[in-house]
Amino acid sequence: MTKIPISFHKPEDIIRFVDIVNHYDYTIQLVSGNSVVDAKSIIGAFTVGSADDLEVQVQDRECQDLLENLAEYVCE
Repeated sequence: MTKIPISFHKPEDIIRFVDIVNHYDYTIQLVSGNSVVDAKSIIGAFTVGSADDLEVQVQDRECQDLLENLAEYVCE
C-alpha cells in the first residue's frame, strides 16, 4: 500500500483529482481520521476534501505513474 498526504486548495482541485484517479485501475481511497471514502467518487472526495489530515491510499506499491499525476496535491 502507498500512502501520501495531500491537500486541496479549492473545489476545482477535488474535481480534477477525481478525474485523474478515475483513469487508473488501482483501488484508491481518501482517508481523514476515521473517514475512508472511494477517491474515485466525487461525492466521497467532497465529503473529506477539506480535511487538514487528508491522505490518499493506493492499494498498490507500483503506482509511480499515478503519483506523478497527483504531484500538485502532495503535501511536503
